[in-house]
Amino acid sequence: MRMSMQSRREYLSTMRARYLRARSRSEKSQILDELQETLGYARKHAIAVMNAKPRPARRPRRRTRPLRYQAAMPVIQVVWEALDYPCAERLHPVLVRTAEQLARHGEIRLTPAVFDEPRQISRATLARRMAKWDRPKAKHVPADKRPVARLRSEIPVERYDWDEARPGALEIDLVEHNGGSSTGHYAYTLSVVDIVTGYSRRLAVLGRGQAGIAKALERILTEWPYAVWGIHSDNGSEFINAHLIRFTQAHGLTFTRSRPYKKNDNAHVEQKNRFLVRDIVGYGRYDTQEQVAWLNTVYAWLDVYANACLPLRKVVSKKREGSHVHKKYDVARTPLQRAFDAGVVCADDRKCWERWAESLNPLQLHRQLTTLLAQGPEGVNLAAPPTPGPMPVPNDAVATPGSN
Repeated sequence: MRMSMQSRREYLSTMRARYLRARSRSEKSQILDELQETLGYARKHAIAVMNAKPRPARRPRRRTRPLRYQAAMPVIQVVWEALDYPCAERLHPVLVRTAEQLARHGEIRLTPAVFDEPRQISRATLARRMAKWDRPKAKHVPADKRPVARLRSEIPVERYDWDEARPGALEIDLVEHNGGSSTGHYAYTLSVVDIVTGYSRRLAVLGRGQAGIAKALERILTEWPYAVWGIHSDNGSEFINAHLIRFTQAHGLTFTRSRPYKKNDNAHVEQKNRFLVRDIVGYGRYDTQEQVAWLNTVYAWLDVYANACLPLRKVVSKKREGSHVHKKYDVARTPLQRAFDAGVVCADDRKCWERWAESLNPLQLHRQLTTLLAQGPEGVNLAAPPTPGPMPVPNDAVATPGSN
């Protein structure tokens, strides 16, 4: 059993006192034998340790210079809240730009002294300061899914490559809102995510009828900002059915499914299910049309917030060393910015999307979401939710990659 450093110091202090009190050579030899057996020391090293003078206890070093960036901490905390409390790796690349955006909307006031500090602070320093801040959100683990096999012979078992570089590869999944009881009729959330750009959409439906799920997916793809070429699902009967097969064939989409009981084949959408569904609306039961309307209002605001405001990082390389996989990530960017950088949005549409994104107030979106979630389905007077973008994409945009 390995001994801690503190226990080792206490043990050596006790043995040193015994060694110095010993009168005979044989008594000292026994102490050295015990020391060798306990700590594995060589004989000469054990003698040197026993004869060494104990080191005086170190006094805690007092900081001689004041903490830097104190004036900018309130501003950084407001930006942190506006972006839904990201880690330092995601916050640091967009800190200055988001602060300027919030200042334009009057959420914060940037003086010259305060504005210089966010530009100078390093990511490591930012991470150390953020470690002391309290996060108001509790993290949850998503529930398991039960795959049901139908028409499997017509749909190949595949997985997208982790380094897929062509935007338009979508993973889809359902999240159920049954409150822990699968009896009766209740709501589901259809979650769709592009594994390349991270762009994602959500839509709640009552029940998981095959025709209803296919109609909800068609609506989401109609509003997608660029062309889609592939759809990947699990083995649930809500996806493995004739409705979805006909839809993908009519639009020229590649339709694949995961291996049974292998949730990591759909890892990107599963992660979004936790981060942008369970952590937002929780595990409660929603089983009425009014509650579904409330969910879709939440998702309308959430989709705008997640795609245009929240930065995310993506794995760019993996290296295995034994049982460990070392990953490297790129610079954090929003999903919409990743779509722009990939060149899948045409120039005219891109200008509209960029003007729309610049007009958004991230903190106001965050406040709106917080208000909706705090009031719940019963206490909200549902107004017209925001559109997910400046304009819908024609239906045929999902058929031909690169048509934009």
